[in-house]
Amino acid sequence: MKRILILIVLLLPAWTVSAQGDLQVGAVFDGKVVPQKAMKETFIRSSQLDPYNLEQYHSVSFTGDDQVLAEVSRRVLSDAGKATDQEIHMDSGKLVYAILTFESANHDNRFVCYQCVSKAGSYAITLVYMHGPAKLDDLKKFFRTKTK
Repeated sequence: MKRILILIVLLLPAWTVSAQGDLQVGAVFDGKVVPQKAMKETFIRSSQLDPYNLEQYHSVSFTGDDQVLAEVSRRVLSDAGKATDQEIHMDSGKLVYAILTFESANHDNRFVCYQCVSKAGSYAITLVYMHGPAKLDDLKKFFRTKTK
């Protein structure tokens, strides 16, 4: 049993890489833009996601300077070019919010969400990757009703 648990822990990073492997933001999740020890990371893959019609939820949050902001923004905007739908907000030429949808014919849709908040000379950045049969409108409705 202990060996199986160790194997799962070792394979988990490889599995998450493959999920975001074709996206530019995958490098952020892999710790290639900001070291992983500097990020707060949440990874969920369980029945907890069933009400959202999702199979995976993976988020990272971190702070960064102008250079980090530029690199993460560049990656998000690059992926936006491949998205089937996108919602992007800029403020003073800086990317502050984005939702990217990558719809698939087999209903294994993927979503990338990005938010940046300026904080006294640095930026608090959150990046989320989700996948599953959910549609973006479904997620918006669900989260809108839960926050009221």
